[in-house]
Amino acid sequence: MKKLIIANIKTAFPEKPDCEIRKIASANSKHIFLTVFEFLWFAGRSEKLDAMMNFDTEYTLTMREAKESGRGLIWVSPHLGNWELAGFQIPRTAQIPFAVVVRRQNNPFIYKLIRKSRESCGMIIIEEKGAVKGMLNALKKGFLLATLIDQNTKARDGGIFVNFFGLPAATSRAPAFFARKLNVEVAIGVCVRKGGGYTVFAEKLPKKAAEYSSDEEMIQELMNITERLIRKYPEQYLWLYKRWQHIPENIPGELEKKYPFYS
Repeated sequence: MKKLIIANIKTAFPEKPDCEIRKIASANSKHIFLTVFEFLWFAGRSEKLDAMMNFDTEYTLTMREAKESGRGLIWVSPHLGNWELAGFQIPRTAQIPFAVVVRRQNNPFIYKLIRKSRESCGMIIIEEKGAVKGMLNALKKGFLLATLIDQNTKARDGGIFVNFFGLPAATSRAPAFFARKLNVEVAIGVCVRKGGGYTVFAEKLPKKAAEYSSDEEMIQELMNITERLIRKYPEQYLWLYKRWQHIPENIPGELEKKYPFYS
């Protein structure tokens, strides 16, 4: 666990000295434990988050516009802060039908536990495998459709390589595909620990979906914002994930050397 966390942090921040890398890694280990504990504690008790949760102005405006337009919204989130707590609160605060795209866990017990907790807070679950129809239906009905942006997705499953901390990383094109196809607004949002509580904030893309020339351009924009947010809260990112597992073919040797040990 520690080896993987340190390797990822070094890959993202090669300029940082070892002492700072270890400091971030130590704080990150505590963050991972706390994230799991918070998920288990608040599942089915989302009302207990009310006094602890703050929402920034952009989030409030984004949700209001999505509700009034009735056209839906694609909510893209990285594994930063506690993304599950945002999912607990959004259905309660935004008053918009909420659907989330999930990847089935290998452990059936853990998957069942996570799914039950999500559904208890009003989420509608769309499994990633064969999710196209469910995602289209949700957006056409004006749902807020949440999906994670930083999971490895192979090309055969609709993945593309985009730049992430200076290295090509396999990433799903789904948010861009649906946004451009249906001309739906896209916002990237996170829930981070701040000041003894939690703050949820959102950031819309600088251009409308139709103004992007390709899925790749939009996904790269989303990853640029993701990277900027991680740089702001490096100790709250899920470094315990093999984000750079896949290396693109015909990559220059010097660039390939920068990938972590597990790639």
